[in-house]
Amino acid sequence: MHDMQVDKETILNILYQSDVRLTPQALIREIKSRVLVTSSAAKKIVRQLIDEQELSYHYLYGSTYVEKSFLKPVRITRHFVLTPPGFDTQSTPTDIDITIEPGISFGAGQHPTTQLCLAAIEFCFFEQQLIHLKPGLVGADIGTGSGVLAMAMCLSGLAACNAYEIDPVSINEAKKNIALNHLTKQINVVEDTMKECNSQVSIICANLRFPTLKTLSDMIWDSLTDHGIAILSGVREWETQALIACYSAKGFELAWQKHDKQWSGFVWIKKR
Repeated sequence: MHDMQVDKETILNILYQSDVRLTPQALIREIKSRVLVTSSAAKKIVRQLIDEQELSYHYLYGSTYVEKSFLKPVRITRHFVLTPPGFDTQSTPTDIDITIEPGISFGAGQHPTTQLCLAAIEFCFFEQQLIHLKPGLVGADIGTGSGVLAMAMCLSGLAACNAYEIDPVSINEAKKNIALNHLTKQINVVEDTMKECNSQVSIICANLRFPTLKTLSDMIWDSLTDHGIAILSGVREWETQALIACYSAKGFELAWQKHDKQWSGFVWIKKR
């Protein structure tokens, strides 16, 4: 992109920082207004980023959007890298590669709520080591979707994880991704909602909308061991205070909070 004298990161950030999905036409308009180039130059920039596999077209509900490409590895956090099948990775010793087949139900992990959960998992397992790894440590992922969060926890050291899902398409995709990562023996995909399991789970991940997280708060509390961890996402920024009030009232202690594109993610510790 040197011939255009436009910084690639500037263009990509226009897309990544948008609170809404951008159609090709909307992205071109944003580039024109922010970088002050002509329509033809803006179109050329988009085409070049598509050709370089930085961006790709994504079809959803009859419309076309431009999103981060998943035709090559995508780094989500310092440790987690999402990789399409069959790609030869050039990982660093600290990288955790998760192979994901982009699916029709939940994409490939690009959504801010998924990325917030991965950042929270990294915080718990590596940055603050809130999870003290030991044999037999069990976790749960409620509404697993593609299975990426259950896989991230197991690849970080969790012995086993139950991945709960009720959508048939997502169940199929999760099982496929789990097999691609050779985690079938560690991750059990449960075709149901999670039921209370009496202080048996050390960490629970729930990437769900606020009303559901509020409804599940008692079950999550009762299912966690003492000092167990609840990673929650799927909460809009304007719902944050209501979520904090709900989980604080149960006895949870807030250990981490982050926002991304008007979504919020949390790490809670069960305190007695």
